[in-house]
Amino acid sequence: MTYNTIDWKTVKNIGYLTLAAPPGNEMDTLFFSEFSHLLKKIKSNKSLIGLIIQAQGRHFSSGANIDQLLSIFSGNEPGIPKFLKNNNEAFMTLSNLTIPVVACLKNICFGSGLELALCAHFRISSPNLLLSLPETGFGIIPGLGGIYNTHKCIGAAKTLQFVLTGNSLDAPEALECGLIDRIVDKNDLNKVAVKIILTVANNYAKEFKTIYLRELFAADLPL
Repeated sequence: MTYNTIDWKTVKNIGYLTLAAPPGNEMDTLFFSEFSHLLKKIKSNKSLIGLIIQAQGRHFSSGANIDQLLSIFSGNEPGIPKFLKNNNEAFMTLSNLTIPVVACLKNICFGSGLELALCAHFRISSPNLLLSLPETGFGIIPGLGGIYNTHKCIGAAKTLQFVLTGNSLDAPEALECGLIDRIVDKNDLNKVAVKIILTVANNYAKEFKTIYLRELFAADLPL
């Protein structure tokens, strides 16, 4: 299948899932359809040792197409829209992969873009990153696991403040509170992501993330 909003390739058994709709890599209905289709292929690919999520252009993602998202919530479908359920299932598939998943973040990472990044097991970023879950400004809340995954990283109080205000965090703030794991030069994002995967892929278990990070970045050694 040929994708329009994402690119997919493998290099030495590492998968590269690239958001490919610059400049904002906005996530519209076509993106979510293509993403769900690709995740099924990734899940069934037993040769992969790791997955890197990255983006074309300047930004990681500005998030969902707001007009499409609001139209879904304004429909007559009772309860949680099927569209959100399907997308949440795809994001959970990503989170539950048994291989290391590394998100390479840069500049803008908002809304569903951040929810996608939070499903990765490791998050590294360039120094100019801005993170936000701005959904409350549109009268809705994050619907793709953003609240749950943010809570796992930073706890209840900070999650409530982050989600309800819709305020953004820069890279140092995100690193300090635990939303990202490492800040690196933007030109080193891919190199560091590959190093993480090659280091932890053997007998990988995501519950040992803290141990992996301690060993990877011991004494702040460059990768």
